[in-house]
Amino acid sequence: MRVFLQPYLPPPRLVIVGGGHIGEPLRQMGNVAGFDVEVVDVKPDRHTAPDLSGVPFSADTHVVLITTDYVSDETAMRYVLQTPARYIGMIGSRAKCRTILDKLTADGFGEADLGRIHAPIGLELGGPTPSEIALAILAEIVAVRRSALDAAHPVIYPRNSPLEILAAQ
Repeated sequence: MRVFLQPYLPPPRLVIVGGGHIGEPLRQMGNVAGFDVEVVDVKPDRHTAPDLSGVPFSADTHVVLITTDYVSDETAMRYVLQTPARYIGMIGSRAKCRTILDKLTADGFGEADLGRIHAPIGLELGGPTPSEIALAILAEIVAVRRSALDAAHPVIYPRNSPLEILAAQ
């Protein structure tokens, strides 16, 4: 006798911190891709949760930090690094990423923590519009989720990991 099992798992979770011009198309694309999407934003008209404290995290949670300022991204990063989230990505220039990574390092976050971060976020597709940037972000998340990329070190396209950004100083 053969038995076939097909697990019915909950959908993966996509937590978008910052519901602005990139967050909205990312939310829409995430829903279409089958993610349970949570948007964290201070503006009530853009969020499903006002802060991260009420958001559940698991090993199948993927977090995108795309707020409008360094302080909010850094605060959210400190919080998210304490969770089991599988993917943590932060938007920004290499200078912004280096600044935040330097602060995290100074405060005792180690290589294992920093190695979990994808920054700057997204596959390098070359698109400049909010929707194209959202697509690049979601493409990287799907690649990590489907194990086309190692969660700590992207391997299918050339780009510095957060640890390489710190080493380049």
